[in-house]
Parts: sequence; C-alpha cells; structure tokens
Amino acid sequence: MVHENRWTWGKTASIVIADGAAIVDMSFEDDNPGVCYISGLSVVPWKRRQGLATNLMEECEYYCIKRGIFRIDLNSVQEPFVMDFYHKLGYTDIKENDGYMRMFKMLYKPPFKK
Repeated sequence: MVHENRWTWGKTASIVIADGAAIVDMSFEDDNPGVCYISGLSVVPWKRRQGLATNLMEECEYYCIKRGIFRIDLNSVQEPFVMDFYHKLGYTDIKENDGYMRMFKMLYKPPFKK
C-alpha cells in the first residue's frame, strides 16, 4: 500500500507491506527533482530477518523509477548490520555526519539537460 501527501515544499510517500509490519517513508523536494530522500525504514521486531526490509527497498526503487526519480539518498545509523544491509543493496557512503552516514544509490543515469 502506498500513501502520498503533497506539501508546499514537495511530496511525501510511505510504502507499507506485510499488513503494516514494515514501512518506508520517503520525501521528494520540488527544488531537487529526481532525488528521493528516505527518512525512515522500519520492520516490527517479530518480523525481522524475513526479507521485509529488502522487499521494501525494492518497492521504493520501483516506485521511484516509475516517477522519474534517478537517485535515492538516506542517512543511516552507523551500526555494522545496518550499514551492511544498505551496502548489499548498492548504496554508497558519502560522508559521516553526527554519528550518521549519508548514503546514496543511483537508480539510473539522469537525463542530460541542455
């Protein structure tokens, strides 16, 4: 299930799977089109290690590609298992900031603008 909201600065969307056991929250700013910001990814404790977070991220990427979004950015806690999860999905570290790691993934090469 996808829930979308429109705000003065852009749009937010949430993807919910497994009857609400897993959710990813995204935002899309009008002044930076083509980029999705993931603000949260969570899976209830008793449903972890079942592939739900991976499924959510795949759904997020599919959602973005359908809407012309070519890059996903996020801030990750610097816990090894979390960092490993994002690295396995193809995310690249940008820089550390206040205990978080800024990461990104290119979904496809953005179109050339004249």
